Amino acid sequence: MNEPFDLLEELTERYGAVKRVRGCYLYTQSGNRITDLWLDGGRAVLGWGAGKARMYFKNSIERGFSGVYGTAFPHALKKALNALVGGGFAFYAFYTDKVKVAEALKCAGLSVGNAPKFLPWLDYGLDLPPLPHSKQRKPAVYCTDAALEQKCASRKTDCVEIVLPFSWQPATVLAFKDSALQQKVPASDGIPAPLCEAFCRAVYDLRLTLPSRSAEDWAVFDNELSPYWHRIGPYLRYKGSKESYGAFFKHCLAQKLLISPSFDSFSIVPAGTNSGVFSLLKSNRFSE
Repeated sequence: MNEPFDLLEELTERYGAVKRVRGCYLYTQSGNRITDLWLDGGRAVLGWGAGKARMYFKNSIERGFSGVYGTAFPHALKKALNALVGGGFAFYAFYTDKVKVAEALKCAGLSVGNAPKFLPWLDYGLDLPPLPHSKQRKPAVYCTDAALEQKCASRKTDCVEIVLPFSWQPATVLAFKDSALQQKVPASDGIPAPLCEAFCRAVYDLRLTLPSRSAEDWAVFDNELSPYWHRIGPYLRYKGSKESYGAFFKHCLAQKLLISPSFDSFSIVPAGTNSGVFSLLKSNRFSE
């Protein structure tokens, strides 16, 4: 099993449906608590409660923002995105249709499989030196396509997907540098006001919360993690072969750990957990 596979199917087959989620823990029909190290590819890096974003989502609905009429929220989200990425993009597009996403990426010379992603939490917990107030850290761009790595590092890529810290599928936010593309890409979908307000709050909470987490917070897990992963901050890269990753995923799931379903993507040590969640993996070792 070398390719990404159906995480939901694997989880449900073993433990039943998820009944409740709190922080980084999934509570299932079978009465088991699963520790989530995938966190929806990082979208739930603040926990599945997403800081106060869920409360803002709920409050927006209670104020009646469930229609299609215009609100000030899209403008607020654009300001939040500009603050998050440090500017440099001509426009943003929001899609819920995967076909539209593919068409938009094609206009920028990209495809769904190789589009670079901007992960705004990627450098937290890495114990990087502080920056002067007059400078901003470069966007944390993650790309699995080696041919795009240099362009991503130099920030010359024309389009990136901004992965926001509020898990809402299948919402996709794309940022484009070339304003001429705005006439070529599919028209952006309207963003429901509750979702837009939740996105704004999640961005705010991300910038407020992550600086308080340091590299030392993750070193306490090294005894449990080092046999299987290379750890950089809270990010985990599997040490074994790609061919063995599918079996390793299933082994971890049997030990009540939900890791990334793809060898090419990292898993994340969630904030707020403890070394006890790795006790089953420590007792039941995996070998290729």
